[in-house]
Amino acid sequence: MLQSPPSEKHLSRMYYELSQQGAHCSGEKFPWPYSLKDPEEIFTLGAEMSRYDPRLLGILVEHLCHSWEIFSPQKIRSFYPKMKTPQTVAVIAEFGKSASEDSEARYFMDYLQRGLKPVPTQLYFKNIYRPGGKLSERAMESSLTQYKKWGFLAREFPTLDVFKKKVIGQMDQDSRLNILRRLLKENESIQLKDYLLAIRHSVTRQQALKDLKSAATLSKKSHGRGACWSLR
Repeated sequence: MLQSPPSEKHLSRMYYELSQQGAHCSGEKFPWPYSLKDPEEIFTLGAEMSRYDPRLLGILVEHLCHSWEIFSPQKIRSFYPKMKTPQTVAVIAEFGKSASEDSEARYFMDYLQRGLKPVPTQLYFKNIYRPGGKLSERAMESSLTQYKKWGFLAREFPTLDVFKKKVIGQMDQDSRLNILRRLLKENESIQLKDYLLAIRHSVTRQQALKDLKSAATLSKKSHGRGACWSLR
């Protein structure tokens, strides 16, 4: 399947191939070392390439959500033995299940995941974080549940609608509290809106307030919507 880390031109060619299937992206038909025969093979190669390009991951999630009926799940699964990490498909399907309201689509995505086991813990994206850098640390401390379920660490939210800037993804309590503790250490005090912005509004205001109550103390100087919170 994937022969080597994709170049910019190879990624552009993948965008082009996906656009021919109706995906919301555009690219150019640059030469590349792959001879792909069907949509399923393009999709699985794209899944492996997505570890080098967060934008491609979002394109694949959106494409699967909107066009899952063009794919044969058996054909997609037939390429798993050729993939180094077929769990990339499982991650895409996990985001798809979070976004889709169609029960048949969710059954389809469940089938793509059947029989796959999580990989040993590792960063999802390759060559985009500096080893030991802040972005790498943030990925480890605040990973989304869709990556974590399959052994990966990453904090990038796929974009489901580029025009409405709609993103999908959830954080478990551990990831949210890691972000909250960092905010409280970096700032003398914060407001609820600061915390919600940091976690991309991935939980309700009520849940965010519960998080604050568990990790911080309310400043006596303010209450209500303008309440300020500081580290215990």
